Amino acid sequence: MFSSHRAIRIERAVDLINQHYSNDLTLDEVAAQACYSNWHFVRAFEAEIGESPFDLLRKRRLYAAAYRLLSNARVSISELSTRCGFQYASSFSKAFRRQFGMTARDWREGEWQHWVSEQPWHAATRSQPAHDTLLEHDPDQVRIVDPQSFSIQTVPPQPVVYRRLRGVWGDCLNQTAHHTLRESPVPLPVFYGARQDLLHLRGPAESCYDVCVPVATDYAVPPTMGRSTLFGGLYAVRRLQLHEPYLSWRSVLASWPRQARYVFDPRRPMVEGYGWQGDYLCCTTLYLPLALR
Repeated sequence: MFSSHRAIRIERAVDLINQHYSNDLTLDEVAAQACYSNWHFVRAFEAEIGESPFDLLRKRRLYAAAYRLLSNARVSISELSTRCGFQYASSFSKAFRRQFGMTARDWREGEWQHWVSEQPWHAATRSQPAHDTLLEHDPDQVRIVDPQSFSIQTVPPQPVVYRRLRGVWGDCLNQTAHHTLRESPVPLPVFYGARQDLLHLRGPAESCYDVCVPVATDYAVPPTMGRSTLFGGLYAVRRLQLHEPYLSWRSVLASWPRQARYVFDPRRPMVEGYGWQGDYLCCTTLYLPLALR
């Protein structure tokens, strides 16, 4: 459960971007979150994340918009651009076309699947066995479930300590998560996996997954561990049956009614709850963050 001091500080800035991408964030604000001067922050951020803070901010805004287009059939392009942090609809439209090679309208009407099929990582996933995270990238594996199997719940905040896994996915993600948990100094009756990456529209190199262990509010966290809070808001909750086939987040989003009162909220991570079944950790619950339409 240990990471470098620099990584912990930089991930705090990433969390700020993920949660507040719709705001007019400044370099001063983001650097202060990591307790760096602006000059040192940009270099440390690029060393840890592989891109600049504002490249990440721009992509987060665009991927959030891409998700909203798929989950909200009624939102206008101009309203969407404002919700996702763009000052002008015209700048959003240009940025969206530059990122995805099509208009937001074409994306909403189904061309997004063509975009996914052309990604380099997509061909690689189709040639491998379909285990767990691989299913997020395979449209043939989408499983539609009854929307009535979800319950709308307000889930209270849960303090956690976490280790963030970047660029790790599929079977390797499962193995790394189990290894991380075995090293944890915290008791493990349950643990949570938080998807920070809007995964099924992004390739494996951009996979970002938090292995989270719940702790008490006053737990003394070592400086080499991340501390965060999960939940604290409205969620669509689905309890999984024992031995139920893997239900990908892509399937969850495809199953959610497009005309529902609530829509997916990309400012918060999708969360998987795990518990022990004998000697094995099994996914027991899925938590999809929601916002009012």
